[in-house]
Formats: sequence, C-alpha cells, structure tokens
Amino acid sequence: MSTNKDGEPSRRPDDTPFKQQKLKAWQPILTPAWVIGTYFLVGLIFVPIGVVLYQQNLDVVEMAIQYDGLDSSSGLATLGASVQNLSPTSSCSLPNDSDGNSFNLTKHGCIVSFKLQEDMKAPIMVYYQLDNFYQNHRRYVQSRSDAQLRAQPLSSPPTTCDGANETTEFKYNSIDDLPATAVRQKYKLNPCGLIANSLFNDIFWVHSVSLPTGQYLNQTDVYAGNTTVVNLMDQSDLAWKSDLETKFNNYDTLEDDNLYLWQNPKYRWIIPSKVGQEPILNKTAWTKPTTHYGVETERFVLWMRTAGLPNFRKKYGRINTDLPKGTVLRFLISSSTLSIGSFGL
Repeated sequence: MSTNKDGEPSRRPDDTPFKQQKLKAWQPILTPAWVIGTYFLVGLIFVPIGVVLYQQNLDVVEMAIQYDGLDSSSGLATLGASVQNLSPTSSCSLPNDSDGNSFNLTKHGCIVSFKLQEDMKAPIMVYYQLDNFYQNHRRYVQSRSDAQLRAQPLSSPPTTCDGANETTEFKYNSIDDLPATAVRQKYKLNPCGLIANSLFNDIFWVHSVSLPTGQYLNQTDVYAGNTTVVNLMDQSDLAWKSDLETKFNNYDTLEDDNLYLWQNPKYRWIIPSKVGQEPILNKTAWTKPTTHYGVETERFVLWMRTAGLPNFRKKYGRINTDLPKGTVLRFLISSSTLSIGSFGL
C-alpha cells in the first residue's frame, strides 16, 4: 500500500519494477550455434565425472554363477566360477514344487567354487540374484502388515495380508526336530503376508579356502594374522540402519496361536530365535552367533524391501578379509527355493 500526493492511503502498489511487473527479462534465441555450444559445455562438465565413475567400475571385481536349473552350465558363469554336485544323486536343481523348503544336502546340495582372477579387498560382499521374480506385483507388495512388523498390537487382522487369519502348519521350536507326536494345527502367520512368507531360503556358507601359497583352510581353521574362522561369513551391517531402527521389532510376548518365522518349517534354519543363537554347522544360514533375531534378522529386513524390477540382487553376507588373486573360495549350498537366479561376489 502507498500514499497519494495528499498523504492519504492508496491501494495502488508501489511504483517499483517488481510490484508493477516490469522486471527485465531475457530469453535465449535457440539458434543452432547456441544449442550446440550449450550441449558442448555441458558435455565438457560431465566427461571427467564419467571418466571417474567408469574407472571406479573397472576396479570392481565381480564373480557370479548360476547354480540351479537342470543345466546350470548353460547359465551365468564368470571366468573362474564353477559348480559341482556333492554326489551323483545330489543337485542344486529343484525341478518339482515338492523339492522346495527341503534343506536336504544329500539331494539338493552342491559346491560353488570361485578361483579369484584378481585381488579382492575387504569387505567382500556376497549376493544372491533372482530372475523373473516380480516383487513389484500389486497384490504381492500390499500383502504385508507394517504395524505387525513393528510389533504393534493389532485390533483385527489386515485384510490384505495373506495368512493373517489362519493357516494349517506344524510348529517347530526353532532348530529342534519335529516331535513324533506333532500334529498340524491352525496358526496365524507372524509376520503375515506374501512377502514375508516367500523369503529366500537357500543357504550359503564358506566350505573351504585354498590360498595361492598352497595352504588349505577348512571350517575349523583361522585366517593368517587374526582369529577369524574361515566359515564365518558376517551377516551384520547389510540392511539400512533406518529400517532396523524404525520398521522392524520383535514382539516381547509370544502368542500360542501365532506361527513365528523361526517356528516355520520353511525358515527355521534361516531365522534365529534369539540373540546369540549358536550356529549349527551345515544346517543353518547364520554362520556366527547372531546380533539380531526374528524379524530383525538383516537378511529378512533386506527381503522385505521389495525390488522394483523382476531381476534383482540382494545382499547375503560379507567377508571381512582380503583375499589374494589365485585364492579358491568354495561355498557349500543347500538349495531350497524354486526358480533361483544366481549367486556371486
């Protein structure tokens, strides 16, 4: 508001370029020379950035192999990677639905070997890859209860969360064998949903390491210079810290009519039931006493962060030891999930 020449208030805006909308403006004329020059300048800025990123990409050492399928040799395999069945009757291929969730090394076990073509510096990340698995399907993405994953009380089961009401299943006490008198009962899945109950449950653990010096390390030996046992593949610091702190919590009180992850026959070798759960050699996916259990297990947390594309990788573990070129790293694999993609470093 301004005042007129008589000093009386006026509603007329001040006579300034901004308030009178008289600011000077400049609009480029898009001539061919101007456009070419602009693109050339932008290119000069991004070329060194691209060179740095390209060089960093070349420094990444990656090895992978497909270990499942009727003919895994026809799948993905980098130089130095190979797969070997444990016996003539054993294979990591799961051709039938009934073969899934079996955890039977005699029938579905194999050894994947990686002969390192370059030095690998710690941390060495271990991934698994799934192909043609649509975690972004609308029904799949909606089939979860975030409140349940945070251990919040539920007034009623979520209508979009499969298994929230009742499912018929056996209940195991973590890693204990099923009692002979056990019968199937109705349980509520905890956590419920398609995402949680399609958790990747193949098992990888370091079987042995052959160093270029000729030294052979098995599952009871330690690496030179420290006390880290060979088969200890760390499963901590894999998931987002924000997910672990705010999105996943275990219930303090367990309900008898709930079937928790570590009691589920599909995941009892995968999900620890308590902090510090001791590993069970050749039967469990955790290879050292755990710092998380239940829904706070980091491999589970990573699985619950759904992928946007049908072909994706997820972290499985981390090796915190440098490995020199020529090292042969062998993983023992228990194949339990149908339609697996590949595995690699």
